[in-house]
Amino acid sequence: MMSASPSPTQPGRGAAAIDVQQLHKYFGDLEVLKGIDFHVGRGEVVCVIGPSGSGKSTLLRCVNRLEEPTDGRIVINGTDITDEHVDLNRVRTAIGMVFQQFNLFPHLDVLNNLTIAQRRALKRKQGEAEEIAKRNLERVGLSDKVHAYPGQLSGGQQQRVAIARALSMDPEMMLFDEPTSALDPELVGEVLQVMKDLASEGMTMMVVTHEMGFAREVADRVVFMDGGVVVEENSPEELLENPQHERTKQFLSMVL
Repeated sequence: MMSASPSPTQPGRGAAAIDVQQLHKYFGDLEVLKGIDFHVGRGEVVCVIGPSGSGKSTLLRCVNRLEEPTDGRIVINGTDITDEHVDLNRVRTAIGMVFQQFNLFPHLDVLNNLTIAQRRALKRKQGEAEEIAKRNLERVGLSDKVHAYPGQLSGGQQQRVAIARALSMDPEMMLFDEPTSALDPELVGEVLQVMKDLASEGMTMMVVTHEMGFAREVADRVVFMDGGVVVEENSPEELLENPQHERTKQFLSMVL
C-alpha cells in the first residue's frame, strides 16, 4: 500500500515542481518501477529516455495519478498527491498532459475541443473559454483551424491542437508522453517546434521521448531509465556525449 508518512525534502529540491520519492509500481506480480527518485525543478525541462518497457511512461502517468503508485510519494508544487485526503482534481488543473494519441473528440470542431474542459472543469463562460482557446491556437500556429474537425487535420496538426487544449487549462507544468511517436516523420518537426517554444517561455516540462535531437537541444537534464530504475542522469551534453554507465552507452549506440 501507499506510504502516507512524510519524508524530508532532499537537499536542493525545495523548489521542485515534481518530486518523486522512492516510487514503486506493480502490475500484479510485475514490478515496473523499482524505487524511483526523480524531480523536475520549476521552469526546468527534463527529458526521459530509454528502451520500450523501461517504465518511462508509467512514471509519467504516475505523476498525475493516471496510474496509481503502489508505494512512495509524489509531491507536486509542494502537495503530496499520494495523500489519501488530497484534492486530486485541484492538483491536476496545474498539470497539462499530452499523449501519444491525440485523444480529440472527433465529433467536435477544434474550438469546442479546446473549450469543453475549460467550461466543465474551470467553470469558464463560453466567451472567455473561446478567447483563451483562440489565443492558444495562435500559439501553436493553427488560428485558421478553429472550425475544422479532427478528421480534417494532419496528425501533426491534431497533436498541436492537443497541446493547445492542454495550454488552455493554464497549467503550471506540461507532461508529454512520446508526443511524436504516432506521427509520420515529416510531421514531427512542427510539434517539436511548439514544444521548443514552450520551453523557451519557461514552462516546466517532463518529456518522455525518443527524439534525441530534441533532448540535446532543449532539455536542461536527460534521465535514462531501464528496467524500472533511473540508470543515469546528467546534462544533455554529458549524458548523450559522455555516458558513464555501460547500459546507457549500449542504448545510445543503437539510437544515435
